[in-house]
Amino acid sequence: MDTSPECSVFPELSKIECDGEAGEETMLLDTPSITRVDGAPGGRHYRVEGYDELFPSVTTVLDVINKPALAPWARNMALESVETALKKRSGTQEAITPEWISQVISEARRRPEQVRDQAADFGTQAHVAIDQIVQGLEPQIPPEMELVVNNFTEWRRDANLDLHLTETTVFSDKYRYAGAMDAIAYRDGSLVALDWKTSNGLYPEYALQVAAYANALAEMTGKPVTEAWTVRFGKATPEFEARQVIDLEKSFIAFRAALYLWRAIKGELLHPPA
Repeated sequence: MDTSPECSVFPELSKIECDGEAGEETMLLDTPSITRVDGAPGGRHYRVEGYDELFPSVTTVLDVINKPALAPWARNMALESVETALKKRSGTQEAITPEWISQVISEARRRPEQVRDQAADFGTQAHVAIDQIVQGLEPQIPPEMELVVNNFTEWRRDANLDLHLTETTVFSDKYRYAGAMDAIAYRDGSLVALDWKTSNGLYPEYALQVAAYANALAEMTGKPVTEAWTVRFGKATPEFEARQVIDLEKSFIAFRAALYLWRAIKGELLHPPA
């Protein structure tokens, strides 16, 4: 294995191997095997090699936090679905029957989940495209993803960060959680944790999310993470929004409070019925 400086840019987290010809580098995390487990009771978990218990994902833990804007959004999505159906029906000779009303209501109930799933799929595709670009690949970008990629490129040009790893699974041995952080970078030799978003806004719980990743990364490397950022790339407009976590320690304490509450709720708090 080549031991030249360019093949050891990230020694505390990974092993770098060069092929000796093209000089290409392959970054491999020097960590236990970590496997995502979907469908486990309580939400998404991770199985970490060497541990019997499943580790809850960071996002699963944060689902315990009430999101007051979610209920009005879901209601509006359902009402818009009903409105669209009524407008299509109005002015036609088709009758508004009880069966048709039941169908419209059924579709309206499903609409918020459909919109949410579409947004999640878009976000996943955007993350994949960004990952490939950071790895130096030249992926084919579908038209609907071009704006997000352009916004990422604009942010990266001005960020003054040296991106090293993307889509990296980290875990905390001390607090028993895990998660997939979007990118790891260096600034002036110090570790930086990054999380990408394609949502319509940035919300307070995002600070808790990236702080949890930063803490796990610090545990795994033995190196402090000096910065954590959440970066949102616009889907419909040429914009990006980069927000640094003000106080990593405070945000991580808040995450631990959510973790404590999540575990308490998932446990047994009441005696079984007599």
